[in-house]
Amino acid sequence: EYLQYVAERELKAGVEWAGAAGGSAVVMDPSTGEILALANYPTFNPNTFREFGDNHRRNRAIQDLYEPGSTFMFVSAGAALEDKIVTPDSAIVTGPGHIRFGSRVIDEDKGHNYGRLSFTDVIVKSSNVGAIKVGLRVGAERMSEYVRLFGFGRPSSPDFKAESRGIVWAADKLTDSALASVSMGYQVGVTPLQMATAVSVVANGGELMEPRVVRAVIRDGRRIPVPRRTLRRVINQETSAEVAS
Repeated sequence: EYLQYVAERELKAGVEWAGAAGGSAVVMDPSTGEILALANYPTFNPNTFREFGDNHRRNRAIQDLYEPGSTFMFVSAGAALEDKIVTPDSAIVTGPGHIRFGSRVIDEDKGHNYGRLSFTDVIVKSSNVGAIKVGLRVGAERMSEYVRLFGFGRPSSPDFKAESRGIVWAADKLTDSALASVSMGYQVGVTPLQMATAVSVVANGGELMEPRVVRAVIRDGRRIPVPRRTLRRVINQETSAEVAS
């Protein structure tokens, strides 16, 4: 109850500070999949829900889609490290600060030219060019597979009946330009709950947990815990530790 209160309070403050249209917050135990708090803003009073419009009543955390951008790079990193395409110390040339696909030019944020970076620094500095070059090495087929392994493109949990599947492109639709976008977190639509679930893979040693809101059921005076459910192993523990560090 206290975590829910804090999540709602801080989310409201953050949305107002940023001048945003809305926002969501998800607090999840990565080792069990338990949702400890889930908040949306704007929100509504369920006792007088008819006084609020759809924008207030919508559960943004499970229904709204967005392009995650650089926060999605852990998927690219996990794929590249797990398939041994690179190591954390592998050198990636990101100069001259942009990369071209036909008439399309993708620049580093704020015009940076990082030159030669280790793969670790590609992630630390959120280098678009570095992430793209590694993503191209991984390839469309494997990148698409890892995106799905991390839980994107499908509902996360039966506890959330109205949850959006998100948007994930099939591998045969990923041109080099499209793969470049996915590698740096664009041309993919995700929900906040999907992102929290996927990041938990890195935090818990490589397993995708099913999110859940029910900890236990009381029946006939007996408490029956709802067991944690591991959906699959996505990356090994060594890869998980490398991405987390």
